[in-house]
Amino acid sequence: MPWDKVRNDIAVVIPVPSDKRSLFVVPWISRGDGTYQFTYIGTTDTDYKGPVNDPQCTRDDIEYVLAALNASVNTDVTFEDVTGVWSGLRPLVKMDDSSAKAGRTADLSRRHRVFTSDTGVVTVTGGKLTTYREMAEDAVDAVSEVLGTKTRCRTQSLSLHGAKGRSIRASQRDHHLDGRYGSDAADISALIASDPSLSGPLVDGLPYLRAEAVYAVTHEMATSVDDVLSRRTRARLLNRRASVTAARATADLIAPLLGWDDAQCTASIAEFVDACAREDAAAMVTEQEFIDSHKGQQ
Repeated sequence: MPWDKVRNDIAVVIPVPSDKRSLFVVPWISRGDGTYQFTYIGTTDTDYKGPVNDPQCTRDDIEYVLAALNASVNTDVTFEDVTGVWSGLRPLVKMDDSSAKAGRTADLSRRHRVFTSDTGVVTVTGGKLTTYREMAEDAVDAVSEVLGTKTRCRTQSLSLHGAKGRSIRASQRDHHLDGRYGSDAADISALIASDPSLSGPLVDGLPYLRAEAVYAVTHEMATSVDDVLSRRTRARLLNRRASVTAARATADLIAPLLGWDDAQCTASIAEFVDACAREDAAAMVTEQEFIDSHKGQQ
């Protein structure tokens, strides 16, 4: 939702009065002057019974979050203020010694486990996004054992892309690029220097540049409109409707890089628009109505 509805300049944790859980309230996309463009709030933690191939935020999820938020802020935040949502399934491992109360998913452990089958297949499950490198390390070490090598995972000594340091630059555009790409921001700036039209906005009202869509294809393995607007940028999460409007221009921009013909371009747009439409539809119904509408699907 727009940051102006909450105006938190730091990430905070608020209680959920109804079930003694907590929610994160996090400012997102700094304007460089102490204010932000958006605030995101979450997460819910419920046992999911809908289709696993396309989990969605329902009206129940959104109203749960808004009720907790409105109990903690002075402004009245409404359903209409929500510009984007996202959802996912957490594959929790049911521990033998779990102390979960009355089947509450919130009480299940977030620890991950690595299993090696009798045939040598290594599986990692459980965990959470914030421990992904530890999970990867444990999985790689398990594979090394299966292969009989002494090599261990090196992730602890490796820096992520863009982690070599960054310069502090004054313009809002450079502040945005430095914040997203770190030292790799120079590659985006080089694209713009070679084609100034790439300095224009990718999605109206959002800070992403056309050059970032090009970079997503040439450097980040993006192969669809959805890749660019949902995953390499976070345009769809921030403003779904504005992203739908930008889908055609995004496709036209990346089509030559991917060697698309008109049919492939149209198909990628349709895939993205349909996915956004499903989000819109799910947000208007209760969880039970959503489940009932997808009975028989996996």
